Amino acid sequence: MKLASGCLLALLLLTACATTTTTTTTTTATTATTGAALERGRRPAPERKAIKALPLVFQDDDAFAFVDGNTGAQITLTEVVDRLRRHKVVVVGEQHDQAVHHELQRRVVEMLAGDGPGLVIGLEMLSWDKQPELDRFNRGDVDADALRDAVDWKKTWGFDFGLYAPIFAAGHKGGARFIALNAPRGLVRSLRQLGVDGLTASDRALLPELDLGDALHRAWFERIFASGEHPLKVADLDGFYRAQVLWDEAMADRAAGAIQAGARQVVVLAGAGHVAGGRGIPQRVERRLAVPVLALVPLTGVDNSNAVAAVEKAVANDEADILVVPRFEPEIVL
Repeated sequence: MKLASGCLLALLLLTACATTTTTTTTTTATTATTGAALERGRRPAPERKAIKALPLVFQDDDAFAFVDGNTGAQITLTEVVDRLRRHKVVVVGEQHDQAVHHELQRRVVEMLAGDGPGLVIGLEMLSWDKQPELDRFNRGDVDADALRDAVDWKKTWGFDFGLYAPIFAAGHKGGARFIALNAPRGLVRSLRQLGVDGLTASDRALLPELDLGDALHRAWFERIFASGEHPLKVADLDGFYRAQVLWDEAMADRAAGAIQAGARQVVVLAGAGHVAGGRGIPQRVERRLAVPVLALVPLTGVDNSNAVAAVEKAVANDEADILVVPRFEPEIVL
C-alpha cells in the first residue's frame, strides 16, 4: 500500500528545480489565525484500533470493494453513495500513475454530477494560475485535448493525461465545473527555501492561512524520510514540510472557497499523501468551513494474499473514512 510516494516525488522535484541555497528561517505557525483557533480546527489523534477485517467480497462485477475506515466492516456501494451525497466536500485520493484509481475518481464524478448543477471538481494537478485555461474548458470553448496543450500538461503535471481524460469527459458531460487547486510552483519553492519571513510582501499576500504547527502531521511527514533512503538535513526537512503544508492549505482554501461561493458540492482529486489520515486537505477544509469532509483512499499493491492485512493496517492507522480496494483480478473494466 503506497500513500505518499507522489508527495515524495514532488518534493524531490522541487529540490532538483531549486536554483538557490536553502535558507533556514523561523516561521510562525499561521499567517492569519491564532494558535488556539488552529487547535480547535485540528482533528484529534486517532485511536489505535485492533481490527480484524473479513475477507473482501467484490459485489456483482464491480471493480471495487469498500471498507468503512473506522470499523473495518465492508460496506455496500449503496452505502458509499449515500455517504458521498451527505457531504459538501469529498476528497478522493490517488496514486498518480494508477489507472484504477482514476477510474474510481471518474465514477465518483459521474455519479455526483448526475445529481444536478453545482458540482465543482478541484484538481491538485493544476495551479491556480491555470484557471483561465480551465474556465475556457468549462465554458466549452475548447475540448480536453486543447486544454491539455494550453496548460502544457506534460510539463505542468507530468503524468499521462490519458489517465485523467475520462474524468474531464465525465465532469463536462455532467455540467460540473473544474477548478485548479494548487499553489504555483514558484511560490512553493520560495516558501520552501526562504520561509514565510523571507518572502517578498507580494508573495506573502498570496499565501493561504498556514498551519505549520500540527505535531501529528509533522510526525507523519518525517516518517516518509525516516527510512534513510532520502536522508535530509533538518533545515531541508523544515523547508520540505513548509512546501507540503502550502500544497495542503492551498488546495483546502480553494475547495472551501468554492463552497463559500455557492457550489453545491466539491470533489477534490489529489494524491493520497494529501488525503490519508485526514490531516492534509480534509482537516484544513474542515477548519475553514466547520463541516465534516469525507475522504476516500484507494489502496495500492493489494492482492488476494495481502488484502486483509492491508485493510487492517489502513484502518488501524485511520487512513480514510472509506478505504477502496480495487479488484485483484485482471478482468477489471477501465
